[in-house]
Amino acid sequence: MPRLTPQEIDAYLEGPHVAHFASIREDGTPHISPVWYQWADGKVTVVSGDSAVKTRNVRRNPKVAISVATDEWPYQYVILEGNATVRSDNLREAVRSIFSRYEGDERGEQDATELTEGDQKLVAIEIDVGRVLSWKGIDQ
Repeated sequence: MPRLTPQEIDAYLEGPHVAHFASIREDGTPHISPVWYQWADGKVTVVSGDSAVKTRNVRRNPKVAISVATDEWPYQYVILEGNATVRSDNLREAVRSIFSRYEGDERGEQDATELTEGDQKLVAIEIDVGRVLSWKGIDQ
């Protein structure tokens, strides 16, 4: 089974893919939600509502996983497993950075202002990645 190299993993995760964030509910069942993310220095950051299910799950159990997969040929995926921490420091920068990746700099800046100065209570979830799994399809 061909795996991505560390350089291919970094290059792939720099793209604005929708990821799937897996956490563990209080009753032990999995919870998965689509998220936008930022990958840097072996850590993944996502933004979430302070009272969102994934945030509550992380506060109880920090073990999480992120899955990022393509939906067309050549298929590839990266799964990142680790321990998460809920943070509120540097929240505006986290929102700006993540939203700019997906919507462009101007819209990312607008969203950062609206979301961090509005009524929504947001947090950043930072995942310290301990395990990376990957796979890539081979062109035929």
